[in-house]
Amino acid sequence: MALTSQEIKLSKLDLALYLGQALKAVVLTPLNDGEVTININGQNINAKTSHQFTPGETLDVKVVNTDDEIVLQVQQQPQNAPALQKTILQNALMQNLPKQAPPTNLLENLEQLVQSSQVGQTDKLPPAIMQQIKTLLANIPAIAQLPQQLSKAINQSGVFLESTLLQWQPGMPTAPVQTDFKAQYLKLLNSLPIELKNNFLMSIKNETQDNANPTLQRDPLPLPGAIPQPLHKDAILNLSDKTPETIQTVIHEQVNQALSRITANQVTHLTQMAQQDDNKSGFLIMLDIPVKTPQNDIDVIPLMIKQRKATATEPSQWSMSFAVSLSELGDLQGTVTLNGTEVSVKINTDKQETIDTLNHYQGDMQDLLKELGLNLGGFNLKLGLENNKIQTENLHLLDIRI
Repeated sequence: MALTSQEIKLSKLDLALYLGQALKAVVLTPLNDGEVTININGQNINAKTSHQFTPGETLDVKVVNTDDEIVLQVQQQPQNAPALQKTILQNALMQNLPKQAPPTNLLENLEQLVQSSQVGQTDKLPPAIMQQIKTLLANIPAIAQLPQQLSKAINQSGVFLESTLLQWQPGMPTAPVQTDFKAQYLKLLNSLPIELKNNFLMSIKNETQDNANPTLQRDPLPLPGAIPQPLHKDAILNLSDKTPETIQTVIHEQVNQALSRITANQVTHLTQMAQQDDNKSGFLIMLDIPVKTPQNDIDVIPLMIKQRKATATEPSQWSMSFAVSLSELGDLQGTVTLNGTEVSVKINTDKQETIDTLNHYQGDMQDLLKELGLNLGGFNLKLGLENNKIQTENLHLLDIRI
């Protein structure tokens, strides 16, 4: 089969493709004699083409032949594709931002229901719903295990569900999908048979409203420029005296809030990736990691993973920021930055005593990094938490926040 300039012939493929399937392909390296290496669903493939593609270029392709050979047709984007994409992302953010909330109170309420069941109280929810709740909570790692399970916790946070489903093929393990928090929230939502009662929900919000109203500077917002903020638990609603219908209504609302937050984090990531023409912008994603504390409570740790692209004078730099609220150390914000083999640590806290305590561990951290072949480039402790630095063009989205 002769190739046109808009077609790619795959010389080796272990993926099961079907006619008409739409795919994303990333150009890796051009080879000799009209060959190029592309990546599809995480698999590097040598392909033949008569077109000169640029390394790093992302292609929308469609499967047009699966008989004797696999042929992909490159789909041309409309001239207004970037503007259309921006509009779609902005609309998605406007729909989800007003409804989003961290899953802190949701997980506390679910844990409350399970604990009531364990002390012999009659379950107020159907067995199928209770089983889904127990399955969801069983996937939350203990905070002491988080360093070893951090990669797994990030992958199952919910923001990668669609990517996992896209790459999944028959015969592959289903555990990554089954343990994903977005998938589990969707299962739980699907098991709740009732509709929301707005009047009741307003009374519940008034009952659990925190006395300290959040501010723009400290709100845990999934927007570019936001900084992870410690998540404090609102007054926990006592579910023991509530009817099954009431409990299901509360859970229904809070699951929707958690799903909207995951979606808002995904949209913010896609918005950042669409701005690759800015040579300083790189990878950015925000997510929430639930953990079990030694007191058998559930806390939620917001994370932000960020890349600063390499320049002519500086190498690529990666950082991970987080925020926690601890009973003894108080509120903390931390950023760990990796620059080559150099690791820098910055911690903000609202208590001077915490700074004094953490200073004693600087030497231990330096020794630990040395064992790993890394150097401690900086150990910076500051009194006072950092505020959000939300970009000006996104402030209009907060006008509709409810």
